[in-house]
Amino acid sequence: MNALQHHGLSLLGALALAAAVGTVALARHNQSQRLQLAQQQQYLQQSVQLEGLYRDIVRALAELAARSGDAPLRTLLQQHGIQYTVNPPAAPATPAAAAPTKPAQR
Repeated sequence: MNALQHHGLSLLGALALAAAVGTVALARHNQSQRLQLAQQQQYLQQSVQLEGLYRDIVRALAELAARSGDAPLRTLLQQHGIQYTVNPPAAPATPAAAAPTKPAQR
């Protein structure tokens, strides 16, 4: 084996070692990305499961703020993009409107 062959084989060996180190580094990076993706998927699945509960909590807070006229609570809800309107109470029926009408005689 002459010096040129020795240097060529040494260079090939160094390249193979660099490729192996790069492969290990990429495999570790890939593993960390998969772990992060799995955590995000788990978070999304849990969020979907809790969506109904969150909706009920927000509805209860809005009803409480509307009933009690709680301005700070209404402001807090508005800061999070939740707005509501308070319907005026229904007017009581007048006696004339509530009385049944007589059928027309023929």
